[in-house]
Amino acid sequence: MIQELREYSNSIFFKILLGVIAITFVLSFGVGGFFGDRKEVIATVNDNEILLREYREAYQNRIQALRQQFGESADQIAEQINLRQQVFEQLIDRYLLLSEAADMNLMTTDLELQDYIRNQPFFQKNGQFDYATYETVLSQNRIVRHEYENSLRADILLTKKQQLIGAGLVINDREVEQAYRRDFEKIEVDYVYFDPQVFIDQTNADESELRQYHLENPDQFKTLNQFRMEYFTLSTDDFKNNVNVREREIRRYYKKYEDNFVTPAEIKARHILFKLAPDASEELLQEKRQQLGKLLDHINEGSSFEELAIKHSEDGTAAEGGDLGWFKPGEMVPEFENAAFAMETGQVSEIVRSPFGLHLIKVEQRKQEVTKSLDEVRDEITEILAESRAQKLLDEELEKLLELAGESFAEEAQRLSKEVKKSEWFDRNDVIPGLGSVNELIPELELRKQGEMGIWKRNPVMGHVIYRVGETKEPVVRTFEDAESDVENAVRLEKAEALSLEAAKKTLTQVRGGEDFESLAQKQGLSTEIMEFTVNTRFLPLLGDNSEFRKVGLHLNENEPFGLSVNEKRADLIRFRKRTFADGNPEEQKENVRTQLLQNLQQALLSKELKRLRESAEIEVINPVFRLQESS
Repeated sequence: MIQELREYSNSIFFKILLGVIAITFVLSFGVGGFFGDRKEVIATVNDNEILLREYREAYQNRIQALRQQFGESADQIAEQINLRQQVFEQLIDRYLLLSEAADMNLMTTDLELQDYIRNQPFFQKNGQFDYATYETVLSQNRIVRHEYENSLRADILLTKKQQLIGAGLVINDREVEQAYRRDFEKIEVDYVYFDPQVFIDQTNADESELRQYHLENPDQFKTLNQFRMEYFTLSTDDFKNNVNVREREIRRYYKKYEDNFVTPAEIKARHILFKLAPDASEELLQEKRQQLGKLLDHINEGSSFEELAIKHSEDGTAAEGGDLGWFKPGEMVPEFENAAFAMETGQVSEIVRSPFGLHLIKVEQRKQEVTKSLDEVRDEITEILAESRAQKLLDEELEKLLELAGESFAEEAQRLSKEVKKSEWFDRNDVIPGLGSVNELIPELELRKQGEMGIWKRNPVMGHVIYRVGETKEPVVRTFEDAESDVENAVRLEKAEALSLEAAKKTLTQVRGGEDFESLAQKQGLSTEIMEFTVNTRFLPLLGDNSEFRKVGLHLNENEPFGLSVNEKRADLIRFRKRTFADGNPEEQKENVRTQLLQNLQQALLSKELKRLRESAEIEVINPVFRLQESS
């Protein structure tokens, strides 16, 4: 239910505010109350105070969303995008807009608030608002009702303000057509890559050339930083023998996290989908309902649901007879899920509407919810608790080791009963037996002096590496005799690149003169590849981010079918094949394009409005941790 709350809150307000005002108490389920009620003001916006508690709740929501999307990389990404400052700035934006809305005498009526709450599926029972459910959901998530409702009032007010900003905006048909072609028109080409390696046998170089190249390009022939080190590893396994998990701890854990040992109910179902935009007209809605109603009549009369799905469903599962496989609660949109889980095996639903359109659903099999007993999961819980305790001991040990100097290295290894190993010389391209690739360790070693001690943090299972830097070797230019083979390869490759470009230009002239594209490629030992892309395709198959290829390819047509792309010494001869449009209903696609263009325009106006409000507002940053940045 909490997940549904998050999704619905996201869809109502984040989409309306286009991601700019990304802070709302509605998203604070599971966080509210965690930080206490201490009133610490971190900034003021006009007469409004921004509390530390607000900021922490908002930040927690954002970082949790990042963790769901990016897993272990979330914290690093948050650091890179300066998430803490982003959240702070967005809170200021929120209060600026709320203050402006109040100055405009905008308000949220009790009726508007009631309608919003009553229409949320997570507060309903059997399709109707249920006050007891409403209070239960808020209570379970430690949310004070009046604070939740006040937050909703503010969100609805922000929606009104946003609607006023976008009022009267019109996207003309010409703009839509241009954007539609940009987003959905695909160009298909085939091309020949003039690979320098194909031409390298046609090159040679004498010793005087090689020596001259070596002299003029010394940085190409430098050695890498090299190191030797002493090291040992520490992992959670080194501490598990010191951990004793008691029976009462196991029972307490089972009671607290019993939901983790529940295998939820599952349904295997099929569906027939008629796609329908959320803002479709009533006329189109009724037309689709009538069409789907006729299919339902056929099913009730004995027709095969699977065969009708193959013929009529507009979903990607149509070829499989609408087969959705097994799914659990929370894996489908609420409207679909509520209908499916209310049905018995073999039953076919009435027409169900979801954000995707209109569905008929057939439940084929069901699996009941199963809760594992304590005896069944005792070993699993014991392992979890032991791992957690060992992790804590490991973290404490690493904290101690971080504070020590290199002289203590051997003593610490002995205290921890660890064998100290000594590496051979290695650089960033090497692999140390038992440790693997050391590429990520090299930046640390480059910052340390000989004899210094450090910790290469990997993960608790692999083991963190505690090391002491031994000897180091700085990069030096290799002698000509030592690097001669690499010098020869570099010189010949440079010549091969020049030959490949000459061959590409010559071939372009020949194909424009009427000679056969494939035959010319085969004579040179080259092959053709087919590719399809749009204006917005940034990373091309096999080529990556090659902007020159895209630029040349997109300008080709039936009258000018050939072009040459030269990008960072890479030469590709391109031939136009055809232009097509992406699969789907063009009218629906254009309407989606129109909506996106309108949202982009609203976003630009909102940014401009926020800039104006910031220039005239009284904003005081009280907590020095935050710095107020200029809005662009």
